[in-house]
This record gives sequence, C-alpha cells and structure tokens, in this order.
Amino acid sequence: MLPSLLTLLAFSLYPFTILSSPNPYPKIIHCLTSHQVPQAYPGTSSFKSFIIPLNLRLNYTPIALALPTTIPQIQDAVRCASKLGVKVNPRSGGHSYASHSLGGEDGHLVVDLKYFRDVVVDRKTNVATIGPGARYFHEFQADFEVGNVALALFEQGERALPHGLCPGSYTLTPQQRRNRWPRPPRRPRLQHTHPRPPPRPPHFSNPHPPKQHTHNRLPNPAQLSLLGPSRCRNVLRYCNLPPIPHPPRSPQNIVFYYPYLWTEAQARLGWDVWQSYCGGFTTPIIPREMNIRWVVASYGGGFAVFLLEGHYHGSQADFDLAIEPLLSALGKIGGLQESVRGVGAHALGWLDALLYANNNDLFGDLGSGETLETELNYTAHSTFFTKSLMTSNLSPPSIDTFLNRLYTTNPPNPVTTYLIIFAQGGPTSAVPLNTQISSSYAHRHSLYEWQFIASVPSPPFPAAGVEWLNAFVGDIERAEVDAKRAAAGGSGEKLGWGGGEGVLGAYYNYADPSLGRGEQAGGRYSSEYDTIFIK
Repeated sequence: MLPSLLTLLAFSLYPFTILSSPNPYPKIIHCLTSHQVPQAYPGTSSFKSFIIPLNLRLNYTPIALALPTTIPQIQDAVRCASKLGVKVNPRSGGHSYASHSLGGEDGHLVVDLKYFRDVVVDRKTNVATIGPGARYFHEFQADFEVGNVALALFEQGERALPHGLCPGSYTLTPQQRRNRWPRPPRRPRLQHTHPRPPPRPPHFSNPHPPKQHTHNRLPNPAQLSLLGPSRCRNVLRYCNLPPIPHPPRSPQNIVFYYPYLWTEAQARLGWDVWQSYCGGFTTPIIPREMNIRWVVASYGGGFAVFLLEGHYHGSQADFDLAIEPLLSALGKIGGLQESVRGVGAHALGWLDALLYANNNDLFGDLGSGETLETELNYTAHSTFFTKSLMTSNLSPPSIDTFLNRLYTTNPPNPVTTYLIIFAQGGPTSAVPLNTQISSSYAHRHSLYEWQFIASVPSPPFPAAGVEWLNAFVGDIERAEVDAKRAAAGGSGEKLGWGGGEGVLGAYYNYADPSLGRGEQAGGRYSSEYDTIFIK
C-alpha cells in the first residue's frame, strides 16, 4: 500500500458558513477559553498588532484569533466555530494580497498557524515535513528563529524546494498550495505539480467525516484542492513534500540582471524579441533551466525602464549559450544601462543565490542587508492594489495597447506602478507537461504571468488608482480577445477567460477583490473553479 505523503488535519469549512447566531462574540471567546485554546480578541493587548494585514488597503476585524500550538487546539477552535455558526479562516504567513487570511470580511474566526514552523527531512525517504507557519525568507530583522524552509532543508541533507521571489512570503497555506510561483517554475520538479497525493481522500475529521474512502486514479475535489492553488477551505497541519538535491556547492546558479531604458519604439521591437525567445522560436531554444522575467516601470521623458532579470540553473558556459539569442537581438535595439552596478551574470552558490533573491545584496544601493533567517511574526505592510493576467504571446494590437498605456498614461498622484512579466510556460517548460486535472493549477497553457502593482506610501488608497489600473488591464484584455476573435473569423465563442480553452486567465495570488464573485468564478482564476470549490 502506498504510504500517505501528506500528514494533515483537514476540516471542511463549508458546513461552518451558516448564518451566525445573534451576538456570537462572547460565546466564541467562552468556547475557546473553556477548551484552553490560546487566543487574542478585541480588547486584548496583542489583538490590534496581530490583525494588521500585509495590504493596508484592506483591513478586516476577525471576531477573534485562535493561536493554537497543538493539533487538539486546532480541532477545538474549529469545533467552537462550527457549533456557533462562525466562519473560519486559517492563516499561515498572513501574506494574502486581498487579506483573505483575515477572511476578506469582518467577523471570521482566524486560526493562526504561525507556531507550526517545523521543517524535518526524513533522511531515508528525503521527504520533508513542513509546518504551514514556516517561511522561506524573512524581510525585517526581529527575533530571528532559525529553521525556515530554505536553511532547514539545506542543513538537513542539502535539499531544496522550488520557491518564489518575494521575501518573507512563502508558507504552505495558502501560498504553497495555491502556487505562489515557485522558482524555478520551468523545471520538472515544480512543487505545486509534484506534491505526493494521499492514497485516499483526506479525512474530514470533524464534524462531518466522509462515510467511506475510495481509491481514485485521478484526484477527487478534496485531493485536487490540496494539490495546488485553491481557496483555503481546509486547516492543514503539516504537508509532506519531496525536496530535490540543490545544485552543487560550486557555483551552478547564474543570477543575471540587464536594465534597459527604452523609448516606446524600442520597447515595441524588444517585445517582439522577447516573445520570440520565450515562445521557443530561437536557436538555441530557451532551455528549461532558464527562469526569466521583466520588471517594467515608466521612467518619464518618453522612456520606460525594462529590467531583464532571472536565475539560470547551470554553468556559466551553458548560460552564455542559452541567453545569447535574446541578448544579441536586444543588443541591436540598444538602451542597455551598462554603468548600473551589478549588470550582467553572476555565478553563485545555492545559498548565496537565495540570499540575493531575498535582499538584492548583489547591488549595494538596492540591498536590504537581510539574512535568510525568518522571524515569527510577519511585519511587512504596504498599501496597494494588484491585478494580473495569464497570457500566451500577445497579438500585435495587444502589444501596441500595452505599450501605449505604459508610455502615454500615468496613475493619479500619489500612486506609483510597476509590472512584472514572468515567463512560466513555453515548449521546454515543465508547467504544461502535466494534465490539467493533475492539480488545481489552472493555467498550464499560459506562457506568461503578468503582475500589475499599484501602491501608495500610506493609506488610504485612492479610488481613482483602482479605476486607472482596471482600465490599463482592461484595455489589454479587450485588445487580445478582439484580436483572437478576428483571427478566428469573427467566431470564437470560447475565447475570453479560461485556464485552458480561453486566451486569458488571472493569477490567483494576485486576487482582485474589486471583482464580483461571479467574475472570479467565470474562468478567470481557474477552469476547475467549480471542481475545487468544495461544498
């Protein structure tokens, strides 16, 4: 019999989303107290600091926070909420862009899993058991606790997991399961693709256990929601993941950085070059070991900054060969800012490469000086609004629309914006290799992940900023759908939003709370939305 590689406690939360009884606050506090569940609630000294969200644009007040340190305390907290008809939200890192970890609305019981930080590698199986409160990186120095995922895996057999790029943000619930993009996404051991599924549906232990277990070749909805990005409807105590050997201690990681300052005409030529490279139309073809993206921002005076950066897993010689078609073509366009510190490729060891991703220390004027150790509480906060797109190579009208918006419009003061366009797919990528049903990650046929970020120095975030970014992204959406429909001879009823059949999608961890529930469910985030939305 196959051993279960997910050690978890999962509770179906949908039975708990009934109408709350009148004034449940004193009852939920009494229930938690009577079951000796550590807690914070309005009026306690720590409550206000514990509920500050990452995104200060979206503040919500839970009815209380359960702060369990044991499995029975998790169970008791969920039972209390179930009995009183209070909605439950698990929180791991508290890094939700839309404040989903606080419920996305007032009045939820938040089960904070930050104390479940263990990272243990079985030396015989090389399977890592990781608590949902463990992080990959940290962002601010305060009360360090060694044992975060990256360092712990390295210390226990020099193993590694694919992971993302934002410091301090990567925890197992919900980001790892929803797929906060692991790095490297193009390589075979993509973590959201390869967590090992349990041999049976996970046990919904209280208060509504399933009547029987079945063995299915394909995941059932409960399994599917645990095998990739899904709305967090389960309390996950531990997840067992198969880490891979990290590259050798000798430099086998190439971190690269090429900033270009372009006019709109140069950017138009550069985007054609980019799409040709990522689409697999060059010789040599983009290899699976290449992880690459643009960071784009308006510069003023008719210019925009296009920062080409990434991480190649291999030798310097192999990187030079792999990147040559792209750099050679971009070199003919011009605009490379060669005097900027750090420009070029840098061969680094595994932990040094992680350190750079954490703090930009390769470039002294940008580095934060932070280490890889993580703190217990996540204390980074900002005020922002984000949107996303998942696309293939854009049509010429869509490229023109994107660049016209970038060069000719500006957000209202004091809003500042930038974009990240990340190559996740293509002919050599591991992402499209698995079947659509193998996990709940929807956008396996998309070539790019677009992240649109608008921020202000402090609250409030102006409504005009939301309208501006909605219009920016909406223009690209309409241009692309219209171009594809025209190419299909004016038909193409299925063109639009969708993870597989459509031409566009959206990235779940850039959840857009300005959309209605129907818009989110209509293929924008997942063509399997109805499947993974466990009822």
